[in-house]
Amino acid sequence: MPQPTRFAVALAVVLVLAGAAPAAGDRTPRASEVREPDEVAGLDGVPETHGVAGTSDAPGANRTATDETVEIETEGFDPDYDPSTVLSRVEELRDLSATQGITLHEYDADEGPPYDVRDTFGAIRPVGAQALQLYSNASTEHRQPLGYTVERQAAVHIYLLNESDLAEHGVSQEAVLAHEFVHALQFQHDLLTPSRREFRSEFDRWTTDSRLVTTAIVEGDAMWVTEQYFEKYDDSDYSVSEYNRTLARAAWPHSVAGTPYYYGYEYYESAGSSPADRSAAIERPPNSTAELLHPGETVERVPLPPDPEIPDDRNLTRYHADRVGELVVRHALRMNGLSFARAADVADGWANDRMYYYAAAGATGPATHWVTTWESEREAREFAAAWREMLDANGARASSETDNSDTLFVPASDHAPGVHYVVERDGATVRITAAEVADTAESLADAAGESADDPANSSETESNETDG
Repeated sequence: MPQPTRFAVALAVVLVLAGAAPAAGDRTPRASEVREPDEVAGLDGVPETHGVAGTSDAPGANRTATDETVEIETEGFDPDYDPSTVLSRVEELRDLSATQGITLHEYDADEGPPYDVRDTFGAIRPVGAQALQLYSNASTEHRQPLGYTVERQAAVHIYLLNESDLAEHGVSQEAVLAHEFVHALQFQHDLLTPSRREFRSEFDRWTTDSRLVTTAIVEGDAMWVTEQYFEKYDDSDYSVSEYNRTLARAAWPHSVAGTPYYYGYEYYESAGSSPADRSAAIERPPNSTAELLHPGETVERVPLPPDPEIPDDRNLTRYHADRVGELVVRHALRMNGLSFARAADVADGWANDRMYYYAAAGATGPATHWVTTWESEREAREFAAAWREMLDANGARASSETDNSDTLFVPASDHAPGVHYVVERDGATVRITAAEVADTAESLADAAGESADDPANSSETESNETDG
C-alpha cells in the first residue's frame, strides 16, 4: 500500500465565510449523501479511522512545510495531479483560504446488483411517497457518490472515488476534489457543521423543504466553483445541467437528491454569484424552496388551517408531519409524466403545505392528509386539476369500495400498492387525503374537513405544530 503523502499549502489571508458537502459529475450522489443537511457531506459509510492531517510524518512521506502552511495528506493512494495546486486554485476561486490540514482518501466503486432503494427522502416516509405517487419497490442500479467531505473531531476528511471509476462518469478526480475542497473550506470557516445547527435555527421547523433549501445553497456554492474550475483548468465533459433531470420512479430518492445541485447553482446565477454573495446566502438561506426557485420574488407564506383534530372514534393516530415544499411538488409531477415546463407552472404559486401522517388501527393501514395553500384560488384550482390529471394518467378511477364517487382509486402496479385519494379544494386551499383503504381515506378526509370548519380550532398550524 502506498505510504501516506502530504502536500504543504501556503496559508493565505482568510477573507469571508463559506458553506458544505459532496460530489460533482454527471450522476447524482446516492441519497444518503444529500437527503438531509445533517448528512449532506456523506456521513454514511465512512470509515471510523480518525486521521488528522499535520500531526506527524509518515515513513517515506513527501513533505515540504513551513510555519505558515497547512498540509494535505493522502491516505493510501498517489494522485497523478498536485492536490496543493488544486486547493490553491479553489482558494482563489472561492476567495477563502484553508486554515488547517485536510486528509484525502480514495475508495473503489461499490458494485452490486440492482436493488430496491428505500422510499424515503428528507422527512418523507414511505407512506408519504405513496401519496405523492413516488413509491416503488422496483430495483434500480447502484449510484456511487463521486466524492464526499466530512468533519470529525475538528478535522476535515475528503473521500474520492478512484480515477478509473470516475472515468466512466466523464469527470476527473481532480475536478471532484476541487468540488470537495469547497466543502472543506465551508467546514473550516464555520458556515457548516456536522450537526447543521447553523441552518436549523433559521427555520421554524426542520422539514423536507428546509433540508432541500440548505442543501441547495451549500451545493450550489460548490457547483459554482466546480464550473469555474472546469472552464479554467479541466477539460472533463461536464455541466451542472446534468443534475436537472428526472430519473425512473424506482430511483426517485436519487432523482430528488440531485435537484439541489442544479437549483442551488441557478439560485446564485439569479440572486448573486460572487463569493461574498454566496457566503451571505449560506448565512441567511431562503425561507423555502419557493424562494430558492424564484429569487427576488417575495413568497408570502399563507397560514395553514389549524391542525386537524381527529376524534378518537376514528382510530387514527398522528405520528409525523412534514412540509414537502414547491420543489418536491414540481419534481413529483415531473416524475409522473408532466413536462418540465408544465410541472414548474403548476407548482408556481405554492404558498405553504403540511403533510400529516396517521397510523390506523387494525388492518386499515396508514394514511396521509396533505394540506396545501396557494397564492390565489386560480393557482389552487390549477394544482388540484393537475393532481387529478396525474392520478388519471396512473389509471385512477372511481373507487369500487365506496359509494362516494369523489373517492379516486389508483390501482396497484407491479411495484406499488393501490392508493385511494380524496382531493378537495376550498378557495386557495387544496387537501389531498390518501390511504390504501377507501374507508380510511374518507374517514380521515371527513374528520379533517370537520376540524377545519370548526370555529373552535382557530390557532394556526404554524404556531402549534411540531415534526415527529
